[in-house]
Amino acid sequence: MGSMTFSIQLIKRDFELTRVVASWHNIGLALSLVFISVALLKGSHQRPAHQTMRFGWGLLIAGTLFYCLSPNIYFSIPAVIIFAAGSVVTGNTATAILGSHSKTALKNMFRTTGFGLFVGALSPTVIGLTTQVEIPWRYTMATTAAVIGVIALFLVPELEARPEPTGESTKIVWDKPIIYILLFSFMTITMEVCLSTWALDLLTDRGTGVKVAILFATVGPYFIALSRIYLSTKNSYNLNRIWNCSIFAITTGTLLIIFTSSPTLTIVGLIIAALGIGPCAAIAIANASASPQGADRGIAVFVVGMGISCGASPWIMGFVSETFGFAAAYSVILLALIASTYFFKSLNREPAGL
Repeated sequence: MGSMTFSIQLIKRDFELTRVVASWHNIGLALSLVFISVALLKGSHQRPAHQTMRFGWGLLIAGTLFYCLSPNIYFSIPAVIIFAAGSVVTGNTATAILGSHSKTALKNMFRTTGFGLFVGALSPTVIGLTTQVEIPWRYTMATTAAVIGVIALFLVPELEARPEPTGESTKIVWDKPIIYILLFSFMTITMEVCLSTWALDLLTDRGTGVKVAILFATVGPYFIALSRIYLSTKNSYNLNRIWNCSIFAITTGTLLIIFTSSPTLTIVGLIIAALGIGPCAAIAIANASASPQGADRGIAVFVVGMGISCGASPWIMGFVSETFGFAAAYSVILLALIASTYFFKSLNREPAGL
């Protein structure tokens, strides 16, 4: 997933696309996330969970290889859609299982999303290192995706069949709490996506060479991941305190990005903002898995919000940055922070830690 989302910035350069046109890859990914997530509610219990996840991994491998071989966007966008479908099939199934353990749900989300994102950030770094020795990014991505995918197919543990839901359990009831979960998910993922989606262009625009920029463009996801991994070591959580720290770090880092033109200070701003953004999406996933409508529907709603954000945020950032500049584009993060804080307060009114 880290390689795919990062490589959209590279395929943009290969095909000589604008950021707005390249964002159609993100929109294709988003549509697939949304529709497959909702469709999965009806069929996810018909076979053992490990079979479902292995099928998803098959789609992930096929979509990645198809993407790396694409000669133009008419092939690369459908490839992203196939890839995203596999991501939903595998990810939603695993997350719903982990999130169903209410006493450890938040720790599970910090741990799995933290380590997962760290590995996701490592993938573009590998691409950056191989480009230093003139190995094409497509070759690196295709080879590693095939190797990792095959290993994953064997690592997925065999699991007992999950309880079959009742008829109404396959339908999402769009009441106020579930809408808040959707909007909170959308806003937290928007902050995460906006921070890194065009970071490569941000750094090159401020004077960094392309090869060096490729290495540092993923600095944000690394520190988002590290903040989650750190929190996963805790046994209890004061969500209000965590959120207040996030507000301070996101605001400080984003303002530094907005008001500097130095590539070094820009990287520092990306790191500070990333440390604040880190806990946000994990909290959103935990809220979703604790939904009164059940973990499956809660996670599906989270992925719908994530999907909409993954499609809309890169396009918005691309349009604003090309029209008004990167300083204006990164102001979107501050707007998303204000909105997400409102939904956080609405969903987590209890003052005690979890």
